Parts: sequence; C-alpha cells; structure tokens
Amino acid sequence: MEYYLLIIIKFAIGFGIVMTHMNLAGKTQLSQMTPIDFIGNFAFGGIIGGVIYNEKIPMHQYIIVLLLGVLLVSFLNFISKKFHLFRAFAIGEPIPIIKNGRFLIENIREKKNKIDILRVASQLHSKGISSFKELKYAQIEPDGQITAVSKKNDLPSIIIIQDGKIRIDKLEETEKNDSWLSEKLKFCDISDIKDVFIAEFWKDEVTFIMNNGEIKKS
Repeated sequence: MEYYLLIIIKFAIGFGIVMTHMNLAGKTQLSQMTPIDFIGNFAFGGIIGGVIYNEKIPMHQYIIVLLLGVLLVSFLNFISKKFHLFRAFAIGEPIPIIKNGRFLIENIREKKNKIDILRVASQLHSKGISSFKELKYAQIEPDGQITAVSKKNDLPSIIIIQDGKIRIDKLEETEKNDSWLSEKLKFCDISDIKDVFIAEFWKDEVTFIMNNGEIKKS
C-alpha cells in the first residue's frame, strides 16, 4: 500500500509542477503551444514516468530536475520572443506559397520537406476554397496550418515592428524600405522606435501600437 501511495504522490507533484508552469505561461491549449513546449512536455513525461517507478531517486532530486526543466523551457520560450533568428530556428516562420495569384515556386522547392502540396489542397478544400486559381495569397503557418486569402478578400496584415525592432524580412514583404518606415514614424511623432510595441502594415497603411497602449495610425 505504501508503494502505491508513493507513486500517487510522485505523480501528483509532477502533474502539479507541469500544470502550474503551463498556466503561468498561458499555454493551456494545444493551439497555444510552440515546438519548444511540445518537446518540453515530452521531457517532463519522461522524467515523471522514469521516476515514478524508480525508488532509488530521492524525492528532492525529482522535484529539482522537474523545476530545472520548467526553467529551461521558460528560458527558451523567452529568448524565442526576443531574438528573431532563434525563433525562426526553434519555432519557424510562415512560408508564403502564393502571392498576387502566383505560385512562389522557389519557396515551395526550398521548403519541400515542409510543404506537401496535396495536403495544402486538402486544407483549402476544407476551408471551402475549391481551386488554387481562387487564391490571391496563401502561406503555411509554423504549426502546419494554412492561411489563405481568396481574390475577393484582403491580404492579411504584416507585423513589421515588434518590441521596438524592425522585422527586416517582413518589411521586405511589404515592398517598402527603411526610409519609408522612418517617414511613417516621423508622421506619427514617434521619436524612438523602442517605444513601439508592434507596428502592423495593412492596406498600405501602418498602425503603431505603443508600449503604453496608445494607437497611432499613419
């Protein structure tokens, strides 16, 4: 009886630590999780499963290892938000495959290991889009889902500034340059780009959301 009680206690501690971590990180739904979270959850499962049936590992070591795992996952998620290159490596970036009604074959060939065009067609059909020729824009999201815009709808917005830093690749997608962006910042009386939380480009206009919550439109 004591053996089974110890297993329940170990499981409850592990479950409590992981659930607390997920709630504090705001990752309680599968759709909110990044690849870092998924790998972390596999590791947590391995730690909990390995320790539950191993009486040789002291309880305090078990708790310390779990907490170290939580700290590592939290740290990796933190730097993925702060550093674009790490985010692109660990989480990925959207892959445009159709723009202005034209297939971006170079993107499809370069990312062929990530793009199954037959699966893309199936996803489009499930969205009520019968043919590729209906599309004006389409991109594969990091989670494998597809964002598609038909020719009768507007293209999705593009975030060109995040946490006071210009997203160069996204600015290039808008076919604009640094000088254009500087003019927009000046027009909105923004002297320091670090005051910008995010800047959204849509319909050839930029909306700046400031760190204090204020919204400025160019």
